[in-house]
Amino acid sequence: MATKINYIGNATPLDEAIERLLQRRINMFTPKRQTCYIQSLCYGNKERLQQVVAAIDKAINEWRDRYFIPECRRIHPNMSSTDIEELCMADKLYNDEGKIELTADFLYGEIEKYGFINELHRTDIETAWSFNDLEFLRSQWEDTVLEQIRHLREIACDMLATASEYMQNKPQTTNRPLKRIEDYPEVFGMDICCLLTGYSKDTIYKLTAKNGIPFYRAGENGRKLTFRREEVVEWILSRRQETKGEFIRRMDGQLAARMQSSKNLLL
Repeated sequence: MATKINYIGNATPLDEAIERLLQRRINMFTPKRQTCYIQSLCYGNKERLQQVVAAIDKAINEWRDRYFIPECRRIHPNMSSTDIEELCMADKLYNDEGKIELTADFLYGEIEKYGFINELHRTDIETAWSFNDLEFLRSQWEDTVLEQIRHLREIACDMLATASEYMQNKPQTTNRPLKRIEDYPEVFGMDICCLLTGYSKDTIYKLTAKNGIPFYRAGENGRKLTFRREEVVEWILSRRQETKGEFIRRMDGQLAARMQSSKNLLL
């Protein structure tokens, strides 16, 4: 079993960071750390950002290409012998190339190892496992494994979209905001919600489970979470902490109101 490495530092080479992310060997790579890491690699340089996105895309495609769903599962009684032979030959070629055949047991075990999002997610996975729905199980497994590296790619793409010629030759400070609030999409998914709020996915999932943040459930089964920018920003700003001066003025106002009420009662 691979050793868990909790942290990717700014000095970590990109290929090493990608390998760790694909192997799920880290568990402390928050959106803020990911942003700082991309900034340390590119400093807003468009060409470097393009290289980062291309390297991530290549790594993801190569990882996905290591596995295959067997074609022979598509065989049915009415199929001709020629078609059956072609399907079996396709599986043989995949095996000869060293690709890994995916099974329902393998996919269920991997998803279970990483953990279910909630009980609804567990039920969906167990149902797919019982019906041998490899396509659904694979999509859920890939979403789990590729979660952080896809988020890293999204950050690089956002930086690429907002990069300017001035930024190409001037390093940015790591605490500079990625973009203005109005530059975020009006409707977005989980990854951008994490970036906008600064919260991890686990925290956002807990908030949605308790209806603690405004959100919507999209798709036929209502599993895909979506958010509206205006509502999320309003939610972020809704719990403003009053200053000491505001507290004193509020208390003075309440005291004056009570005194006036007492005078009115005596008159």
